[in-house]
Amino acid sequence: MQLRRAFTMLITIGLLFALAAPASAQDATGTNPLTLSTPYTAVAVEPGHTVTFDLNLSAPQGELVTFDLTGVPDGWTATLKGGGFVVDGVTYDVNHPPALRLSVAVPTEATDGLYALSVLATGASGRAQLDLALRVAAQVGGGVTMTSDFPALRGPSGVKFSYRLRLNNDTTQEVQFGLQTTAPDGWQVQARPSGQSLASTITIKPGESSTILVEATPPSDASAGSYEIDVTASGGDYTATAQLTAQITGSYAILLATQDQRLNANVVAGKGTDLQLEVFNTGSAPLENIQLHATAPSGWKTAFAPATVPEIAPGDSVPVTLTITPSHDAVAGDYRLSLSSQTKQAKDSIELRATVKTSAAWGLVGVGLIILVLAGLGIVFRRFGRR
Repeated sequence: MQLRRAFTMLITIGLLFALAAPASAQDATGTNPLTLSTPYTAVAVEPGHTVTFDLNLSAPQGELVTFDLTGVPDGWTATLKGGGFVVDGVTYDVNHPPALRLSVAVPTEATDGLYALSVLATGASGRAQLDLALRVAAQVGGGVTMTSDFPALRGPSGVKFSYRLRLNNDTTQEVQFGLQTTAPDGWQVQARPSGQSLASTITIKPGESSTILVEATPPSDASAGSYEIDVTASGGDYTATAQLTAQITGSYAILLATQDQRLNANVVAGKGTDLQLEVFNTGSAPLENIQLHATAPSGWKTAFAPATVPEIAPGDSVPVTLTITPSHDAVAGDYRLSLSSQTKQAKDSIELRATVKTSAAWGLVGVGLIILVLAGLGIVFRRFGRR
C-alpha cells in the first residue's frame, strides 16, 4: 500500500514538472506575444472627414507580421501607412518598433450611426485583432479658432507692429491652413508660422495649436489714427479670423524757416528790426506747446511774437515775428544768432547772420561835428590872421 502511494506521488510530481517545463522554456527564450493596440479605439467623426489611429505593434524580434483590414463599410477608404508607405506587412525590430497609422476616410454621404472595422495582424507567433468603432455625426467636437493676448498695439508711424496669434485646431482631423491678411493701403503685412521666414501655410494635428507671427509696417507718412488688420487661416471646411488693431500716434517733425528763405538780416544798433519766421509741422501728428528760443550776442535783445505756439496740425504752419535789437554800442559788422523751435517730441534750429549798420543819426552827428570844427577853425584863422 505504501509502495503504491509512493509510486503515485512520483507520477504526480513528474506530471507537474512536465506541465511546467514548456512555460519555463517560453520565459527563458523571452518570446513576446503578438499584440496590436491603439490608445483610442472608439472615436467620433463628421461625414467627409478623415480620422487617424496611431497603432502600437509588439512582436518577437525579426518576425514578419502581415495586416488585413476587415469590416470597412462600403464607400469608405481605410489605409494603413508607415515610413511614408502604404503598409501590408512589416518585419518587427524590437529596438526600432514601426510607427503605424491607420487613416479612415468617411464619405460625405455617410449617414449618422455607429460603424465598426478591424485590423488583423498575423505572424508566426500568433494573431492579434484590433477592433475599432467610429460614430458618424453631423457635428463633432469644436472648430478652429485664432486668438491673441494683445490684439491692439500702439506706436508711431514707420515702426513695425508685431503680433502673436494662437491658431487652435479643435477638430478631429489634421488640417493644413493657408494664411491671408487684409490691411489698409500702403501697409506691408506678413503672416507666417512662428520660426518660419517664408512659409505661408501650416499643418496642425487634431487637438493641437500653433503660433502665428504677424508683422505689420505702416507707411512713414501714415496719419495718426486707428487701423484694422484682418488675418484669416483657411483649411478644408474650416476658417478662423482674427482682427488686429494698430493705433498710430503719428510721426513728430518740426521745421523752422524764414518766410523769404534767407538766413541773413540787416539790423541797426540800438533799434529793433522785425524778421518774419514760419514754423511748420512736417510730421503726421499734431505738435503742441511749441517753444521758441534765440541765442544772440551779449547785450542784444530778442523777442518772439508769439513766444509759444499752442498747437500746429499736421501739414500746417504758423507765422512768427522775431524782433532783433542790437546793443547801442554794437560795432558795424556781421553777427551770428541761433534760433530754435521745439516741443517734447521734436526740435529744429537755424543759424542767422545779422549785419549791423550804424544809425543815420550818428552820421548826422558826425557831419555836424565836422561843420563845427571847420567853423571853429575859420573863426580862429580870421581873428588871428588880422594880427
